[in-house]
Amino acid sequence: MSFLPVLPQRVPIPPSFYAEDTEAPFETCLACDRPLHQDGTEYVIEKGYRSFEAYDVEETVFGYALCLRCHASLSQSFSAQSRQRCTAYLNEHVDLPRRTASLLDQDSLDPTRWTQHCIVHDTPKAELCEYQILAHCRGTEMLLTHLPLMIGGPAVDELVQRLSNETLDELGGFRDEHFGLPPELKGTLQGPVLA
Repeated sequence: MSFLPVLPQRVPIPPSFYAEDTEAPFETCLACDRPLHQDGTEYVIEKGYRSFEAYDVEETVFGYALCLRCHASLSQSFSAQSRQRCTAYLNEHVDLPRRTASLLDQDSLDPTRWTQHCIVHDTPKAELCEYQILAHCRGTEMLLTHLPLMIGGPAVDELVQRLSNETLDELGGFRDEHFGLPPELKGTLQGPVLA
């Protein structure tokens, strides 16, 4: 007897994962300009946010989509030491299969529910000054796998502390090439830490 693989649930991409400049789903890969809505192209969306509690304002610091080929290339640019340390950290603090099963068991097909708490520290989004959200998409739909997820600024900082200087340089180059962040933001949200 053979079993068919369980396909992930698919839902429309919510506005929180849209491109800021168009207020619509990302259309091309940031790195190679490949169209994302054709031929079932799979890609990852990552966005970083910063809140200013005193002004009750939240801003998007960065947002992009990378096709899986470019995402894999970026992941491979991480040093072996960085990948090992980040994987060990996440394995110690996060049970992604249990989290995913729990959310799907609750019939939670609303992806915004998946991004309300930091996956590492369980801190509510409303209590975070900085956070990043990630999603796995195909065409115009989001796939509910271990993504989407949200990771808070403190957990991002803990991951960054585990990166080698070589990897930090790679990420800095990626950030500078694609975003040109102003100097005052370069030390904060790092970009694709979970690549």
